[in-house]
Amino acid sequence: MAEQPDGAVGLPDGEDDPSEMLEQAARLIIGALHEDPTREGLIDTPRRFRDAFMEDFMPNGSPEEALGEMVMEETFDQMIMVRDVPIRSFCEHHILPWFGRVAIGYIPQDKTVGLSKLTRMVAAVGRGLTIQERCTEKLVLAMNSVLRPVGCIVVVEAVHTCTLLRGVRTELQTFTTSAAKGAFLVNPAARQEFLSLLLRGSIV
Repeated sequence: MAEQPDGAVGLPDGEDDPSEMLEQAARLIIGALHEDPTREGLIDTPRRFRDAFMEDFMPNGSPEEALGEMVMEETFDQMIMVRDVPIRSFCEHHILPWFGRVAIGYIPQDKTVGLSKLTRMVAAVGRGLTIQERCTEKLVLAMNSVLRPVGCIVVVEAVHTCTLLRGVRTELQTFTTSAAKGAFLVNPAARQEFLSLLLRGSIV
C-alpha cells in the first residue's frame, strides 16, 4: 500500500487515483447493502458517486487564496456587509451534507475586496469533510489575515442533515455559529450595528 498521511488508507502502489478509490468505495457500499452493482439502476452509481465527491471534496485552494485574488486599496472606513452567501459542506462525523447561509461584515483599514471573492472564500472553506464551527473560524481568520481590517465578523446559519436522517431524527432545525475579530470583538456598538442589519433583513 502507498503511504498515506494521517492514517488514510490508499490503493496499492501506483494506483492512488482518488477517482478510482471513490468508485471502489461506492461498489463496496453497494455490496455491503446486498445490492447487485450490475443492475440497471446501480450500474452507473459508482461513477456518479465519484463525480459528486470529486466536485465537493477535492481541495481547490485555501480561503486566503480565494480572498486575495482581488484586494483593492480603499479609504472607505465604514462597515461593509454581505449576507446570504451560500455554504455547503459535509459533516466529518457522518459524511452527510450540511448547508446554509453566511453573513460577513468588516470595517476596512485600507483594503477592500470584490464581493465575488467573498463567495469564493466561503466555497473554499466548505470543501471536504468539516464542521460548521471550524468553517466559521476559518472564514474570520482569512478575512483578518488578508485584509487586516479594523474588525471582521462572520455568522453562519445552517441545516445539518445528520440530525434529520439519523439519531434523534429531529424536525428541521438551524444551527448558528459566529466568530469575530478586532472591533466586532471589543466594541459592542460595532457588533450591534452588524446584528441589527442582519436581523432587519434585506431592503431590496
